[in-house]
Amino acid sequence: MVRLVNTDFKTKEESESFYLNDTFDVSTKFFTYSFFQQYSVYISKYLGNNKLYSLNLLSKKYLASNEILVYVTDEEFIVLFNHKTIYTSKINVHYIIDDMIKCVLITKHILTLLSIDWEETRLLYLVDSNYKYAIENILKENIKINNHIIAKRLGDINQLTKPMNELLDAKKHYLRLTFVASFLVVLIWIMGFGLEMFSQKVFFNTSLDDLRNEVKFQVRTIKREKNLLDKHLLEYKDLNKCISYPDKKVKK
Repeated sequence: MVRLVNTDFKTKEESESFYLNDTFDVSTKFFTYSFFQQYSVYISKYLGNNKLYSLNLLSKKYLASNEILVYVTDEEFIVLFNHKTIYTSKINVHYIIDDMIKCVLITKHILTLLSIDWEETRLLYLVDSNYKYAIENILKENIKINNHIIAKRLGDINQLTKPMNELLDAKKHYLRLTFVASFLVVLIWIMGFGLEMFSQKVFFNTSLDDLRNEVKFQVRTIKREKNLLDKHLLEYKDLNKCISYPDKKVKK
């Protein structure tokens, strides 16, 4: 399951206060890096099975500067402006509609104070709730400019988070770093030495085998020619004896 979390809390205590539901719950730090800057959150370690992504990094990826992103779940209401969190609130699931309307009205008041030029600024929202369509209607109908709906859906959370880096705890993070470092070492070794060793083993050995076969063939050819030569010399000697013997007899 994909879950977006706020990663610009100033302190660990603020993060735990927002995300931990139980006083005795144990928090774990989940983090990722973007351009050498760490984005982290302290959240219940029992939620580690969820795929966590930074809401602030998602805003940076899909929204321009000075644009607004509203993220709503069954328990959370978060508003970002210029990729920074300007309002957070917990939602009581037993009074979800009342709490949602209250959060929307507070958000509208905050946006009024910001003196936003709505001709150049977009208000986008992401809703991850069992009451998705009801919440979307509340957002659209209660945040209007000149009776025009300005709130628009950003997209599907699962699709939006696919190209993003997941937030990991320290164990998984360093395990992934170890794997990447090992892969790079192996790749560098292959590029530096492995290819050369492989080429020498394959191509150089192949050339030697060809030369050995060529030498063997030449040796066999020479032996065969030598045998033929010896045979022809013997025949020549025998023939020469036959020709020279009558001459010696006549002279006597």
